Amino acid sequence: MLILTEKPSVAKDFAKALGCNFSSADKCFKSADGSIFITNCVGHLFELNEPAAYNPEFKSWKKLPVIPEQFHYHVSPELKDAARIVVGLLKNHKNDEILIATDADREGEIIARECLKAVGISDTSRIKRFWVSQALTPAVIKGGISEAKALGNYDLLSEQGFARQHSDWLVGINGTRFITNKAGTLFPVGRVQTAVLSAISDRCLAIKNFVPEKYYEIFGEFNPPNGTKIKGIYVDSNGNTKLKDSSLANELKRYLNSPVKCLEVKSEKKEIQLPQLYSLNDLQKDAFRYFNYSAEKTLKLVQKLYEDYKCVSYPRTPSKVMGSQNVQLCSDLYQKFLTQYLEYFVLHPFYKIDASNKRIFNDSKLEAHHAIIPLEKLPVGASGDEENIYNLILERFMLVFAPVHVYEKQTVMLGVGNYQFKVEGRKVLDEGWQRFRRFTRLLKEKDEDKEEVQILDSIDWNNLTLGSVEPVQKTTKPPKHFNEASILAFMENPKGESEDKKLAGIGTPATRHTFIPKLLRSKYIEIQNNNLVITKNGEKLLHLVEETSLAALADVGETTRWEEKLAQNPAVFESEIRNFIRSSIKGGMIKQ
Repeated sequence: MLILTEKPSVAKDFAKALGCNFSSADKCFKSADGSIFITNCVGHLFELNEPAAYNPEFKSWKKLPVIPEQFHYHVSPELKDAARIVVGLLKNHKNDEILIATDADREGEIIARECLKAVGISDTSRIKRFWVSQALTPAVIKGGISEAKALGNYDLLSEQGFARQHSDWLVGINGTRFITNKAGTLFPVGRVQTAVLSAISDRCLAIKNFVPEKYYEIFGEFNPPNGTKIKGIYVDSNGNTKLKDSSLANELKRYLNSPVKCLEVKSEKKEIQLPQLYSLNDLQKDAFRYFNYSAEKTLKLVQKLYEDYKCVSYPRTPSKVMGSQNVQLCSDLYQKFLTQYLEYFVLHPFYKIDASNKRIFNDSKLEAHHAIIPLEKLPVGASGDEENIYNLILERFMLVFAPVHVYEKQTVMLGVGNYQFKVEGRKVLDEGWQRFRRFTRLLKEKDEDKEEVQILDSIDWNNLTLGSVEPVQKTTKPPKHFNEASILAFMENPKGESEDKKLAGIGTPATRHTFIPKLLRSKYIEIQNNNLVITKNGEKLLHLVEETSLAALADVGETTRWEEKLAQNPAVFESEIRNFIRSSIKGGMIKQ
């Protein structure tokens, strides 16, 4: 059996698990009886050919469009030695059992498929796919090998990967050449990055054009015979609280110390859930929020926790849930961490790990990999940055099984003469997870971010007087600039709809962190006080794109639609991109 991994460290993990040693003669790991060979890629060993490889005329950037009928690959120059070894082993073992053990995601899939294409292996009947989310311990590796499925089960993932790769090449090559020709200087264009730039530009423009408006709100303080004062806000007959001026406050002060009437009491039972388990995007957002780590840095850190320390699960996941088959795993891990991290032992009487909890265990919302969870204690010697990321993952895991916070939301309308005040507050029914907020960073931060909420317990609403009236001048606020956390949230869900609705985002969890560095390198954006701000160069690019037939590249809605099409039907998606380039940039198709 030949095992193909994505990187040297994983090949070593497999060798350790299967008792293989490195063979200098074979230039790979090999079992003593010669039944197992283990080799590795170093990421993508193969690259898409440059335009001139299809037609020498395409050395000139003036010759457009560049649309190959079929795409071809060449060995990445700096990885030719690694490619030679992998290709040689695949040729020698093409009639034997082959196990693909590259990373279990779209990118890992096409890394392996590129190698198979290079060797001319089209019959995949003897090829199986290793696919696990857990850290690659010997036990996990052996279990994953025994449970490996036929490679054909992952054909759709492969088709999506190649369609994305081909389409990004078509847009990048043609768009960049077209706009550069028009501008007379280099302007890189990308299918996803240009849409992200457009979103940043729109936000900057909205802030620039924002005109603040002053308004007033009038607050009343109501006194019970005994107890804490209660605060309410004036509302007009339409339910509005914002006023053009404060003159009404003087009228309301006529009623100071007067009894007020209770007009209406509404009660509604509410629950506040803690966040779900971490997806990669959510982890990157929190790492920026707490530690100011870039998305790229966070990915590198969590990748090391997974690959080297084997203390967290597979990180490149969009999932925020676990599968129903993971209930016992979570229970075992939870009990282990309660003893290893004693600061969490306070949770012991309260936690509940049960398949009925669909916020955590939900097969219908599970992607290829479950959420990121801790698997082992962080080893001694880990860096401070690594510890920060690990602690976020650990804390989220330990808290997510705590009971829900339950309260009764109360809305009371009070009459003052012919005027009305609205009083809002809550009555706690079950403290739930909030009893632990003083123990953890996550809940302390959550507490600090919240507005103060009135606790309305045992109030006699028919026995109150108006104690004070205070007009407060306020100003409307502009939207906030994108930062590295909020742009990730936008890319994950550009439509801004409910997290419970499955929507196509822009890019993938494995690639979203790459777009901001690309935009920075092209000097399309810059970072000012952690905010992403478009530059003159970025504005010029968008202007050039939007005044041409390539304007769809700057349309976030169109990019999202393409992403949805890619997920549904990769062939149709690639065909649409080809037609888009062909119709947008005049010329003919390259013939082989």
